[in-house]
Amino acid sequence: MYSIMYRTYLIIGLSACLSLNLYAGNQVISIAPEGVMAGEENVCHSLQEAFDRISSLEEMDTVHLRVLPGDYWMEQTLVIDQPLPAPVVVSGEGAEKPRFLAGVRVEGWEPWQKGVWRAFIPEVQQYGFAFDQFYVNGERAQLARTPNEGWGWVTSSSEQAFQSGERAPEFAVQRISFSPQELAPFAGLSPEQMKQTRFRFFHKWDITQKYCDYMATDSDYVYFNGSGMKPWNPIGEGARYIIYNQLDLLDEPGEWYLDRQQGYIYYYPQAGEDLRTAECVAPTLRHQILLQGKAGQPIRNITFENLAFEYASFTLRPGEGEAAQAAAPIDAAIQADFAEDIHFRNCEIAHTGGYAIWFRKECHRNRFEKNYLHDLGAGGIKLGDTERTDMARPVSSHNVIDNNIITSAGYEFPSAVGVVLFLTSDNAVTHNEISNIRYSGVSVGWVWGYNPQQPPVGGKPFVNPAVRNRIEYNHIHHIGWGELSDMGAVYTLGESPGTRVSHNVIHDVYSYDYGGWGLYTDEGSSDIEMSYNLVYRCKSGGFHQHYGRNNRIENNILAFSTTNLLQCTRKEAHRSFSFQHNVLLTNGEPLFAREWANADIAADYNLYWDISGKEMDFGGSDFSAWKKGHEPHSIQRDPLFTNPLQDDFTFRSPKAVKRIGFQIFDYREAGVYGDKAWREKAQLPKEIEDAFVEQVARNMKK
Repeated sequence: MYSIMYRTYLIIGLSACLSLNLYAGNQVISIAPEGVMAGEENVCHSLQEAFDRISSLEEMDTVHLRVLPGDYWMEQTLVIDQPLPAPVVVSGEGAEKPRFLAGVRVEGWEPWQKGVWRAFIPEVQQYGFAFDQFYVNGERAQLARTPNEGWGWVTSSSEQAFQSGERAPEFAVQRISFSPQELAPFAGLSPEQMKQTRFRFFHKWDITQKYCDYMATDSDYVYFNGSGMKPWNPIGEGARYIIYNQLDLLDEPGEWYLDRQQGYIYYYPQAGEDLRTAECVAPTLRHQILLQGKAGQPIRNITFENLAFEYASFTLRPGEGEAAQAAAPIDAAIQADFAEDIHFRNCEIAHTGGYAIWFRKECHRNRFEKNYLHDLGAGGIKLGDTERTDMARPVSSHNVIDNNIITSAGYEFPSAVGVVLFLTSDNAVTHNEISNIRYSGVSVGWVWGYNPQQPPVGGKPFVNPAVRNRIEYNHIHHIGWGELSDMGAVYTLGESPGTRVSHNVIHDVYSYDYGGWGLYTDEGSSDIEMSYNLVYRCKSGGFHQHYGRNNRIENNILAFSTTNLLQCTRKEAHRSFSFQHNVLLTNGEPLFAREWANADIAADYNLYWDISGKEMDFGGSDFSAWKKGHEPHSIQRDPLFTNPLQDDFTFRSPKAVKRIGFQIFDYREAGVYGDKAWREKAQLPKEIEDAFVEQVARNMKK
């Protein structure tokens, strides 16, 4: 077998070398796994070696890096911190993508006790090697936890602040009280062992993750230090928690634990797993690729295609587990600053501890197309920086995120987002499949409130740069899982003129408590258009505006919810939004919530219908009174959908909706496009949909 593979690699490598004569000025370099084509000219064995060779070349036409099939166990992060002398195309050869693996194999397993196996990792004991994720045969194992399902509830808490901060203490010590039975397994631990216990606390829209300082198991107290609790997300009585990372918690198949003192990893195999032959991987590298340009010296013109990047780690460091919306500070497997015209096509990023990819500071005209992102510790894609320190500098802009599958995310940081746009402009997020995540699907903007409310930057008035972003033709569904609250399938912040959210299909958004919305214009969202969207089965409604100005919510289909269909939270002294030419469909649930009947909303030409036959309540009025006082041209009539209870929102007849000026759109155009195999890959397996329904029913606050 080895000789056959060697001849295959040799033929590919020789053809790469021969191509030097075919393209004048071009260079072709092959990358082969270790031990293959050793000593051959123009053959490297790692990405870093290949790019180092490119850096030594003189300026020329495009350099082609042809990556031969196989697995590449990465010993170091690919770092590109200087402009390259030529455009570079890195292409994987073969139908199976070459895999770049940011981890090491764990071998030498032996039976331990009670069905648990263990393996010794000398680097853990000798060099302090540690990891927070572990994988068996490409599946994420579960760090040992209690409870095994769901969560517990904090009994009480107190905090002593030692260093004050602007909005919360910079440093404080918390004393959290738990139920006695939860702390019983830790009674015999040494103080050092106690410090290896990790706690996850759930807030409204984010989480806190910390290792404890000390457990007073006889009094049921646990002590933590770090940043102080924020007023909007304290760890108080009734806060939910999960406890991780002790050997005594390892009691379910699929769980694991790393003893950082003794150097042993413990794993409880699932049925059918044989650790003697399994591929067991411990991640080692936080980043697989770092593009580190500088102002005036960007990294330019690199294309990565048909490659797989797997097992990037995220091992929690002190301070990294503090609560943060969208898990904003969490690093990505692939990260870029000052990068332009970087393309990723037909690649795979999987099994990460953090986000998949982040185009951060001053990144322009990058394209991320037809990539498969799955099994992510945090979220999928981040664009832009979270801070604005110089109003004269440009922000990241004109990036394209198109035709990607982003699924199964938030395992380490459930507050992470599928695609998040921070302080960035003129981007297009189109035709993506975003599913099976724990928080918002797409988040746009990073400014809470209106521009005049923000502090100046460098003596200049702040102006929100998150403008003219397009969120179009995405399929966003099965998000929330009943774990966090205050989320939206599409969530916006701040003044955002020119931003458009259109032709998206959104469904199955379920929060733990309040706030499982489809379209959500949060604090200060202004001058945003949301149109031609199909939104249904969202717990808290199809549309909610917290507060904002001059938004246009038009020509949408909004159907079915648990609590209410529409919500406006704050009444302001200006026009909040227009709400026209929409089709609103309920099944017995309330229609309006909060200030909808009182806010300045230009609502008219809408169609309302309840399929249950229940009389609809229009802000305490019947429809006749509502028409006279609010919407003179709206109608209450069956929209004539084909079968909305079975998710078929095509029309049997356009007769009714034409009366309100509704323009029929083909919502089936949302989501990924291309060959049949790609479209089928985007479909969420039925077992995940069933698990979603079951967990939502179990998790949601009653």
